[in-house]
Amino acid sequence: MAGTPETKLALAVLLLPLFAFLSLFFFGKRLPRQGDWLGIALTVLAFGASVWLFSATWNHTSFHSRTVWFSLPALSASVTNFTAGILLDNLTVLMLVIVTFISTLVQLFSVGYMHGDAGYSRYYAFLGLFTFSMLGIVLVDNLLLLFMFWELVGFSSYLLIGFWFDRPAAVAANKKAFLVNRVGDIGLLLGLFFFYTCFRTFDLEALRTLVNEGSWIGGSFLVSFQLHGQPWDLELAPLWLTLAGLGLFMGCVGKSAQFPLQVWLPDAMQGPTPVSSLIHAATMVAAGVYLLARCYAFFTVDALTVIAIVGAITALLGAVAALTQNDIKAVLAFSTISQLGYMVMGMGTGAHDASLFHLTTHAFFKAALFLNAGIIIHAMHRGLHHSHQPEHIDPQDIRNMGGLRKAMPFTFFTYALAAAALVGLPLFSGFLSKDAILAGSWAWAQTMSANGNALYFLVPAIGFAVVLLTAYYMGRHLWLLFFGEFRLPFDIKSLRFSAGREVELVMLVPVLLLAVLSLGVFFSLNPLDFAGSWLLQGLNLGLLAADARPLADGLLQAVAEQDKANHVAHVLFAVLAVALGVSGVGYAIIKYRNKTKEMLLQEQPQSALGRLSYNHFYLDQLYNSAFVKPTLLLARSLYRTDKRVIDYLLNNGSIILVVLAKTVAWFDRLVVDGLVWLVGALSRFAGRFGRNLQNGKVQSYFAYSLLGFILIILYIVLK
Repeated sequence: MAGTPETKLALAVLLLPLFAFLSLFFFGKRLPRQGDWLGIALTVLAFGASVWLFSATWNHTSFHSRTVWFSLPALSASVTNFTAGILLDNLTVLMLVIVTFISTLVQLFSVGYMHGDAGYSRYYAFLGLFTFSMLGIVLVDNLLLLFMFWELVGFSSYLLIGFWFDRPAAVAANKKAFLVNRVGDIGLLLGLFFFYTCFRTFDLEALRTLVNEGSWIGGSFLVSFQLHGQPWDLELAPLWLTLAGLGLFMGCVGKSAQFPLQVWLPDAMQGPTPVSSLIHAATMVAAGVYLLARCYAFFTVDALTVIAIVGAITALLGAVAALTQNDIKAVLAFSTISQLGYMVMGMGTGAHDASLFHLTTHAFFKAALFLNAGIIIHAMHRGLHHSHQPEHIDPQDIRNMGGLRKAMPFTFFTYALAAAALVGLPLFSGFLSKDAILAGSWAWAQTMSANGNALYFLVPAIGFAVVLLTAYYMGRHLWLLFFGEFRLPFDIKSLRFSAGREVELVMLVPVLLLAVLSLGVFFSLNPLDFAGSWLLQGLNLGLLAADARPLADGLLQAVAEQDKANHVAHVLFAVLAVALGVSGVGYAIIKYRNKTKEMLLQEQPQSALGRLSYNHFYLDQLYNSAFVKPTLLLARSLYRTDKRVIDYLLNNGSIILVVLAKTVAWFDRLVVDGLVWLVGALSRFAGRFGRNLQNGKVQSYFAYSLLGFILIILYIVLK
């Protein structure tokens, strides 16, 4: 691809993980240490190149290189060229750094976590494929290529979630993730083909330019441009543009686990814990939010409203479901759903930059939480094995833990830092990004309710409620993990890696880096004010798409102006969010600190709301009854119809045909051929008889004549 040195380097960043995948998949077991060093080294190179691209691009310029991918003849004499290219702007280089950095740390952590696993080289190969797929989504400049890498990410996650394919739960989880995501991808496919049908291009920059050149006249969107040298006048009703935008959003609903397709994400923890960190933190689930950001100019006001409502509902459902979970990874999984809802809600309310800000901060503190959870699970397995405890004891059940800070102080420290960022306490990164989303959603509600409809304020109200719920479930989570007394009948010191070390060094470094990056000072020199954040300013919509005017430009400008006017409200929002966070954590501590070991070991949700929360609102059961069982019933019915009716008809029909064929063959042989033979025989007999009559003897001719004369006389007499 001809282009700038920057885009060529970006292409190298894309291909490095692909090379790691191919090398490890085909030759991994023959390499020293089964090739883990190769996967890590190539990802480190990709990370280093991404950092250089970040420094060259961030707030300086953007780089865009295209080449003709393939051509198709159009209806006229013209030819339609499909281009493929790489686009580097602030959003791209930020995502490059996040993806390669998290992937590097996860692979480094996995050296200790996955040591001795039978599929060690295969695991690193799949990580390389996953990283390549995600980087493809980030770098490509058109919707068609984006969709291809989008599907490749889905396939890669299928491989990683079901990595331990000998476990039925893992196989069920990866099938569920794959199929649920395909539901959302149908909408994405319809949306991108709608835009191609209208604008005859998949190129994102070209699409943004065309949207910028259009205008709203008489309630319709009008745009004129040249297509194959001919004028192309396009008029679109708002409804079609809204539906097309929601089609793109459906891709986000599946990939970023939004209501009602969020049911796959909790099950995805069946994969190795480092995979959960990679999926939940910065790659697969972030792809949906990235898609919204990249296609932000194509959403109408109505589409953004739906996006905001879906995001708010998802944030609430995820937070409520996390309140009663006992699996250490389940709590974090439902927390991820809730935080993704925050990001999507921010996108819908016009807080585009705040959502991407929260995507970035969430990547670090959620990756830290999952990797720390991996350390704890590893330690619990070690303790259960060394103490010869019964196999039915669940090493991931937080009710079986307690007091871990005494044996694992470093894990407690890093876990607490990341949890504080998730709760949104001051001086931590989550405080800045959550506050930005809450402020933006309030300004949106003020703008949308100008006509007197106060229901729009439910969206920011849900956002504040989720702050309280998040603080409560993380307070409960931390207390059950690290405080009180250890609740299993063996020495807590057996959880340590050795007497002098609580965890392997190769697993310690990644969580320490991620925990430190959960501090707010890395994202804003004033960790109490999001407005001065260098990251937030670099993700401004006007900077990301300087030459584009979004379809919802009027609303977005009004929301931005309203947000700027809310100076006092910003302070109040920050104070309220902190108060809610402290209250939630405090209530959790008060509730659990006086419970005995026996009470904690047997804790189960008793109320109807508690059971609703624990069972994730019975969505799995609902979908199983409404969709899975009817589909399986239909499949079985069709199978029985095929076996008992179609196959019966085919089998017996073939027998009948064979009998009929033999009957026809017999008739042909005995009747048809017999008649033909009889005619021939009679002809031969008549010929021989006639030949004998012509024997040349006069007396014979006289006798024949006399015989004929006698016959005539007899005929006359008898008549």
